[in-house]
Amino acid sequence: MTTASIGGYQGDYKNDRTRVAACMKHFIGYGYPFDGKDRSNRHIATQELLEYYVPPFKAAIDAGVATAMESYGVINSVPVVMSHYYLQTLLRKKLGFKGMLVTDWGEINSQTSTYFTARDTEQATWAAINRTSVDMSMVAEDESFGKNMLDLVANGYISESRIDESVARILQLKKDLGLFDQPFADPKLAATVGSAQDVKAARDAVRESITLLKNSNNILPLKLTDRVLFVGPTLNSTRYLAGGWNVHWQGPSDEEDDSVYQGFGDTILKGVREVTGVNPVYFEGTDINGTELNDIDAIIAAAKSADKIVVGLGEHTYAEIAGDIDQLHLPQNHLDLVYSIAAGAEKPIVVVLVEGRPRILDHIADIADAIITAYLPGTYGGLPVAEVLYGNVNPSGRLPYTYPATEAQASTTIWQPSFSDYNPQWAFGYGLGYSEVVYSNITVSSTDLRVGQPITVSVSITNQGPYAQKEPVLLFTNQEYRFDMAPEHLRLRDFDKIELAVGETRHVSFTLRAEQLAFWDSENKKRIEPSPLNISINPYTQQNITAQVMLDVNPDNIIASP
Repeated sequence: MTTASIGGYQGDYKNDRTRVAACMKHFIGYGYPFDGKDRSNRHIATQELLEYYVPPFKAAIDAGVATAMESYGVINSVPVVMSHYYLQTLLRKKLGFKGMLVTDWGEINSQTSTYFTARDTEQATWAAINRTSVDMSMVAEDESFGKNMLDLVANGYISESRIDESVARILQLKKDLGLFDQPFADPKLAATVGSAQDVKAARDAVRESITLLKNSNNILPLKLTDRVLFVGPTLNSTRYLAGGWNVHWQGPSDEEDDSVYQGFGDTILKGVREVTGVNPVYFEGTDINGTELNDIDAIIAAAKSADKIVVGLGEHTYAEIAGDIDQLHLPQNHLDLVYSIAAGAEKPIVVVLVEGRPRILDHIADIADAIITAYLPGTYGGLPVAEVLYGNVNPSGRLPYTYPATEAQASTTIWQPSFSDYNPQWAFGYGLGYSEVVYSNITVSSTDLRVGQPITVSVSITNQGPYAQKEPVLLFTNQEYRFDMAPEHLRLRDFDKIELAVGETRHVSFTLRAEQLAFWDSENKKRIEPSPLNISINPYTQQNITAQVMLDVNPDNIIASP
């Protein structure tokens, strides 16, 4: 996925002036604060950092990513922006990154104002430049970085050769992007904003991503003849579909609302109108913050005369610190909205989640007959959601994270040690479609997996209908035991996505290498341990199918050291 993203952004960016320089971020460990809040301390052992957090960045570097951004905050109380190990030894020497490195916003000065890891901004600047390979400080109005740099160089605390090193990387980037030849973008490109091809690309991405989490008694897809009541604040909003970092840092303000889009974008209700050709019956029920329940008697009355009810729940727009929350549950009135409808109408309920992170659903996971998560599908995500609801699109997304059932599971991952409890609401990689897809005949080309001797894992997949289906095929492994380091519960090794017509059977094959089972051990050495290896295709779904081989390797064969 990282490789594809870099290719999509950059392409031949040194020659193609329609492309941009991609930036990998945030290096490193930003996504694992110990309490789930932005910029909190991250407690990450070195072998875990190398095993789980470095690989995506390594893939980006191998794909030729042009720039990188260091991470806000600290790892094990060590500020990333001042760390020789993270931003010099690991990033430059071990991973071989040659591009331009920028700090996150104001992160050098934050060492004095937020983290208290420097006496003043001059000391913070000295550490960020002398200890690391930072090339650029991301600041706006503040001028202290430039002034501090001049003083530090003039007084001999930072060498001119160190400045030359960063200047060379910045100038090379500008040259690669053609900025010396044409420093401004072509004004004609403004006319392509909101172009039909871009809207289609955005919607196609959503169509492939929406994930069906529950569908009791095949309540979905809705029928055009169904009398459907639509309720909830996320169904009639464009900005809630897009979240933060859209228009502004924190998204459009309450005063701007959807008017800021000037006619671009859509909502789920607009999508329903386009799919069905009729104006949907709609109540907001509560605002996005769940301040209070509104029109609940009228909603229940309308629900009693409906065949099905679709409820849209979710979050206000946010980014970074402004998105910090103290508990994972959705706002209580969002939950109570569903509880009230269920108790008052006793009709099938479909819940549509519009959220940038998995919020705990409490009893809704049991009460709702169907649940889909649209994540944050973007300004043009409304129509694809409606298409999934009505069956114009058969959902084929899979969860990119573990969805917790309780707050105690907030940090649960599928790659945690296998002895740990893993019983979330929905597992990483989970997802359903509208068709019955049957997996059978899993085979392996050899029951022995050795270094330099890859095996082929094959499986037959049949779509028994009633709809054509795009089907993700996910291959996981689990070692029954692993000397020195507890094996993961499951680890995704490969995946594919295929299209199946009704009644069609396809055979999918994966290549599995012993080298993929290498891990960073307690001495920070990368090696492979022999053991029986369980291979699982689509675990936690009705399609789960397994096989076992023997990982037959020399445990003393060290592959790499940090």
